[in-house]
Amino acid sequence: MKQRGFTLVEVLVALSILVFAIMALMQSMGVAAVNTAMLDERTAAYMVAADKLVELQVYQRWPENGTTDEKLEPPEDDEHGRTWLIRTIISNGPYPDTRRVDIEVGPETRLGSERQVLYILTSLLGRPAPETMPLDGGTEGNDPPPEGAG
Repeated sequence: MKQRGFTLVEVLVALSILVFAIMALMQSMGVAAVNTAMLDERTAAYMVAADKLVELQVYQRWPENGTTDEKLEPPEDDEHGRTWLIRTIISNGPYPDTRRVDIEVGPETRLGSERQVLYILTSLLGRPAPETMPLDGGTEGNDPPPEGAG
């Protein structure tokens, strides 16, 4: 007599293999979701640190050595925004007229819990050059030539 189809044992073995494969796939998807959220948070922390460094570069003030802490609140219209803690550490740079800047960024934590740092940005700032032009955009010392000349 010819046998057609699968036995109950064969079906159960195939189902158990399929269940284990689906469980492994679900676990890897969960890990990928957690890693994506962590990467998004680190990217946001990088953006906050980069903005702080640009602020120091644009204002061109010679920073004093020391540590400053500040809190960056999310905009009022951003209901999912995060409050960031920014620690800026200024120290002497390795070269004359330079300052080393370390910017540590992390999320605001609950009271009593250890401060978490998600991103550290390190850079050097050079002493700003003395001002040679007035701030009003004038052309002091660079008057245009009189009409008809040249």
